[in-house]
Amino acid sequence: MTKTDKQLAHDLRELIVVLYRQMQKHISNEEQLSVAAQNIMYQLTQKDELLPSELCTLLNISSQYISQVFNQLESLDYIVRKPSASDGRKTLVSLTAKGKLKVQQSRKEREEWLAGLLAERLSSTDKEVIKKALGLLNTLIEPSVSSINS
Repeated sequence: MTKTDKQLAHDLRELIVVLYRQMQKHISNEEQLSVAAQNIMYQLTQKDELLPSELCTLLNISSQYISQVFNQLESLDYIVRKPSASDGRKTLVSLTAKGKLKVQQSRKEREEWLAGLLAERLSSTDKEVIKKALGLLNTLIEPSVSSINS
């Protein structure tokens, strides 16, 4: 690992954090959903249903905290909890139709905001450079995580 690698990693991390925070500001969040709640909903779009323990592991959050977040999401009718068919002692969590719609709306708002920035601030050549960079950045993603282009 070179000094250049470390600097590039630092700069990329900083950019991702700032971009993420700006995106968060440009979505409607009347319910004041926490980042954890939004991440839970996103994970539930990747798989139809998950065990709470799987979500805790995926998101690196405690079972006590996830229970609080589930209560909020359930009260908003964004998720539903039901016993597992294979093991009634376990509970599966899934998005409701309303929860799926909320995730779709949030994604659309973020993408429209970002598309507006790209259109306003970048030339066609700049956009091509970013498109090529996305291909390279996808190689950094762990194999278990789906590609951003899919």
